[in-house]
Amino acid sequence: MAIQLSLICPVYKVAEFIPDLMQSLLLGVNTDQVEIVFVDDCCPENSISLCESFIVEHKSDIKFNSTIIKQPINKGQAAARNAALAIAKGEYIGFIDSDDSIASNYWDVLSSYVTAATNDIIEFSFEEFTSVMPTSASLVLTELESSNLNPFYSGFFVWTRLYRKSMLNGLTFPEGMIYEDVFYNVQAFSKASTTVKIPSVLVYYRKRAGSTTSIRTSTYSHLLLNLVNSVKDTIELFDNKNIVISEVARFSLLTVLKGSKIKDRKDRHLFYRECIKINDSFKPLFLKYNDSIVERLKFSFTYFCCFIGRVL
Repeated sequence: MAIQLSLICPVYKVAEFIPDLMQSLLLGVNTDQVEIVFVDDCCPENSISLCESFIVEHKSDIKFNSTIIKQPINKGQAAARNAALAIAKGEYIGFIDSDDSIASNYWDVLSSYVTAATNDIIEFSFEEFTSVMPTSASLVLTELESSNLNPFYSGFFVWTRLYRKSMLNGLTFPEGMIYEDVFYNVQAFSKASTTVKIPSVLVYYRKRAGSTTSIRTSTYSHLLLNLVNSVKDTIELFDNKNIVISEVARFSLLTVLKGSKIKDRKDRHLFYRECIKINDSFKPLFLKYNDSIVERLKFSFTYFCCFIGRVL
């Protein structure tokens, strides 16, 4: 049977969480209509071997297709995802992080939407946990209001969405930086003609202290950089250009304020210098599509915060 969904899973230094991940895949997407593309991002420990062992040990039970790509060197999550995108066979593309898990009814809920293929993007919900993985499975299929502005309100996570592969048209993640989901989602939603959102919780997101995005450094500016760059590329594709620009300005202020938590003083100063440069590149677009006095005052306040942050 043709592959309907390719689920992409980069793997790197998460050995203790692999059993939960693999068991959730066995329960949640155990069908020959799904392929899991694991990407070994040059793991220095046994994370990927645990995935391989699970597949061998459960060979008689596993129905989903699986492929393992081995990166020659560690290139980061964006490059790992891009490697999988290059070979993915599914009509739709999904993502799961290797320290997270999926709900037992993941495919039961999404299969009808994937088979119908009437939406370019299918959105769903997630639940956070720290140690004990939730076991509840929501069967609510009420559809919620959805639009190409959704990422600005519900988050830029790629693992809470499925994307029609043909709509993506070769879209890849920007490599060499973090918060690449921001860039990818703005680009994808700008291309989408139809989207649907359902409230079902289908992903369990593990909050852990050592994750890439939990450590606040100057690289936090990558969030703003990815957002600004993606909007600069796609603004003409959005109908509500003024709303998009206002949301970018709002995220800019929030990012700048949160940057105050960067502990190292020199690194914090670097963060604010980078934010000033990013906002300088965004300013012409902001002025073109936003004539609100209040919004312009807020944008000026963002600059003020950056200048203060550079000296404190």
